[in-house]
Amino acid sequence: MEEHGRLLDVFGNETRRRILLLLTKRPYFVSELSKELGVGQKAILEHLRILESAGLIEGRIEKIPRGRPRKYYQIKRGIRLEVFLTPYSFGTEMYEPKAPRRTKEYEEIKQLIKSQEPVEEKIRELSDFLSEIERKIEEHMRMKSELEEVRMLTEAYIKNLMRRIARESEEQFDELLKEFEGILPREILEDLKRIKRELI
Repeated sequence: MEEHGRLLDVFGNETRRRILLLLTKRPYFVSELSKELGVGQKAILEHLRILESAGLIEGRIEKIPRGRPRKYYQIKRGIRLEVFLTPYSFGTEMYEPKAPRRTKEYEEIKQLIKSQEPVEEKIRELSDFLSEIERKIEEHMRMKSELEEVRMLTEAYIKNLMRRIARESEEQFDELLKEFEGILPREILEDLKRIKRELI
């Protein structure tokens, strides 16, 4: 959760978001970013330092035929950061895309890419395939959202139940906390320990 909060702070700055958007197109060096964004080089360097320390970008030195070597910046890793807010809970989740598994869809797109059909037909088939993938993603996200609602409702009930127990019996609270320490998610355990500090 701490890393997620730090990333939210990083993404909260418009200039840093604009830098990241540019870097999705190609690597840039400092003076290019400064000119493109209309921001001083000193400020750009500070934003790049923050993005680099967050592990989102990396720099590489590239020699050029004339003049001093240039340091280009590029995206280091892909992430998906989600913020969720409901009447029961508030939090974030982060995912880092990994290499695709050898799924049916993966094998299908490999075959479509390798096919020797005329360009018009190939683009049509790729477009149809893309539409089907989008449909599957939408369905997956809908199901994920429904499951997250149930999960957060369950987490909220556990916390409320343990809060009531903490008010009634510190000993019982400690026993239950110890019993379920290896079962409950770390975030819930941290919340329960915080509840104990506040109420006991």
